[in-house]
Amino acid sequence: TKVGVQLVHAGRRGATRPRTEGTDRPLRRGAWPLVSASPLPYASVSQTPAELDRDGMDGVIADFVAATHMAAGSGFDLLEVHAGHGYLLGSFISPLTNQRADGYGGDIGRRMTFPLEVVVAVREAWPEDRPLAVCLSASDLVAGGITEDDAVTAARALVEAGVDAINVVAGHTAPGFRPVYDRRAFLATWSDLIRNRAGIPTITSGNIPMPWAANDVIAAGRADLCVLDPRTAGAEWLSQEVS
Repeated sequence: TKVGVQLVHAGRRGATRPRTEGTDRPLRRGAWPLVSASPLPYASVSQTPAELDRDGMDGVIADFVAATHMAAGSGFDLLEVHAGHGYLLGSFISPLTNQRADGYGGDIGRRMTFPLEVVVAVREAWPEDRPLAVCLSASDLVAGGITEDDAVTAARALVEAGVDAINVVAGHTAPGFRPVYDRRAFLATWSDLIRNRAGIPTITSGNIPMPWAANDVIAAGRADLCVLDPRTAGAEWLSQEVS
């Protein structure tokens, strides 16, 4: 059995209650100061984050590197850096959350600058013989969000930075996104896009309840790995699999 670990900085989506009390609901007390690409709160009730400055960036990079060393020393086989879903690194990539006027904002090349700094530092700290993945949002599911061309450009930059696979996700960058949870393997469309245009192995998820559903996605060349979610399997799917 191979075991992986995911490293993520929550950014403007931090300091929230457990999800059993609702998604992205701010803590009633004990909240810590938040940072993001731009000082934009996640929701109307959320704390307004500070715009991450250069000293803060250096601190974040150091924290990711320290966590990488701990993961390597603990024997994990795969490391994934989360740069999607509107978390800190993802907030730099999406135009919805990055409204900076400096060298870290603007077109997709500049918006990728800081996330790439983190990924390069993690790649240097992570053993060469162990794969590094990055979780990347290929669509924000909101008008004005990241485009497909931007997502492919970002993926190609990650390939050049030494990333071995991309976990392709969508949505959650802003609270007004339109989910498509009712479709089987609903993230495979974007996984297909990144895999075949950027030329990198991909991981996909999203309403994939059983191994046969994962096999369909992989056989069609839309992903290389699938994340199963048996909770989405209705009784009829379970009975078919058992029979």
